Amino acid sequence: MIYQHRIVISRAGKLEKRHEMFQATTMQALDDAGSALVGAWEVYIGDEAASAVWQLRQFESMARWAELQDKVREDAALSEARQTRLYPYLDEVNTTILARAEGSPEIPTEWPTIDAMRGQPRGYIEQRILRHKVGTSTAHHEFYRDNVMPALERDGARLIACFDTLIGDGTTNGKSMRTVELRWFPDLASWQTWREAQDTEVNLAHLIKGQWLPQVEQIQSALLRPLDYSRIR
Repeated sequence: MIYQHRIVISRAGKLEKRHEMFQATTMQALDDAGSALVGAWEVYIGDEAASAVWQLRQFESMARWAELQDKVREDAALSEARQTRLYPYLDEVNTTILARAEGSPEIPTEWPTIDAMRGQPRGYIEQRILRHKVGTSTAHHEFYRDNVMPALERDGARLIACFDTLIGDGTTNGKSMRTVELRWFPDLASWQTWREAQDTEVNLAHLIKGQWLPQVEQIQSALLRPLDYSRIR
């Protein structure tokens, strides 16, 4: 499986209208075409808070992704709906293509319908985008998998997945220098407890700040709130 990871930005109070137009004009049509929207999360804390949505779409393969892009572009009705009804509410859209990193938890390949998800309980998701120095991703992933990943499975937190970037910002010569990490929390109190433990518990703080962070070039973090049509919630 590969994944299309996208941030959609709608500033100046346009985000709610974008949600409305997206659901009315394109969401189901894209899903029916095979572009399964598995994650849709509004930024709750972080860059572009209350103005941006992160999306994660699932595809069987890179070839299937390319085929579906052509299919969507050739769909005149869908193209017109996006141009005339959806695009006026968008300021910016940026996309990368991801694959699960080695050692990442598995992600389901089959999902309930979008309508079946509506009204279901929702937690919070912390998304961290990690940048690595050239040639260091493999060593980072090994240390992360063996040490950091098990240490952070606490206080209700659950790692959803880690991804490497295949296409887009953060790649060079076919190598990924950019990892996306998604972690689920049942509520804000659990996230706060989990986060504070990395400062107050001596052994955990040493692991995170003394051993892991020196292996990371840059971290961009955001706390996300799943939308009601998000399958990952």
